[in-house]
Amino acid sequence: MSSTIMFNETESIFGSSPPPRATDVLFGGNSKDWPLNACIQHWGEVDHAYKAGFRRAAFQLTERMCEQPVNQDSIVYPIVYLYRHHVELMLKDIFRLAADLLEESITGSQEKHLGRHDLAQLWGMVRPMLDPVCKLVGSDPLPSADLDGIDAYMRQLNVYDPRGESFRYARSRDATRTLGSDLVHINIRSFAIHMEKLADYLGGLENWLAMLIDGRNES
Repeated sequence: MSSTIMFNETESIFGSSPPPRATDVLFGGNSKDWPLNACIQHWGEVDHAYKAGFRRAAFQLTERMCEQPVNQDSIVYPIVYLYRHHVELMLKDIFRLAADLLEESITGSQEKHLGRHDLAQLWGMVRPMLDPVCKLVGSDPLPSADLDGIDAYMRQLNVYDPRGESFRYARSRDATRTLGSDLVHINIRSFAIHMEKLADYLGGLENWLAMLIDGRNES
């Protein structure tokens, strides 16, 4: 930083934005900009906003990239992370719903896995519960091609991001790259189309399980 750089109230010595000030308020509403006041939910199904938010953010970023493919080499990381995290949250809630419906206690080992980020492990906990759920409610089994498709998605996601870190951090704790040199390109449009398919399916599965639980509780 040069000693000749002069400070002013509108431009930081390090960039064109104003510098941070102790009086700046990060959290809270703004009555002059009320359309952008986001409501933080403290009632009802608060989990839904988190799950939906990550998916919608990923979709809106993808839409922007498709309309104007600029900075895609950096925007790809949050897009993949946001979609992946949405799927992780969905799988965890689906497992809990299925366990509730089957009246199965969640073991300590399962709780540990629910606190981690391995999608293949989470799906491996969910899939064996689906046939028993179908039998319980007198429904046909879910199509095997659908479940095999989800198997394939989880394997592919886990190849490059087994712990939910590869698209959040460039390097792991030992300073090695989180993504290997074998991954060269990700087509953002194609990735998002496939992840939307997965998100729709998991969303339908979650809604079905929730509906079954509501029906049981009302009977």
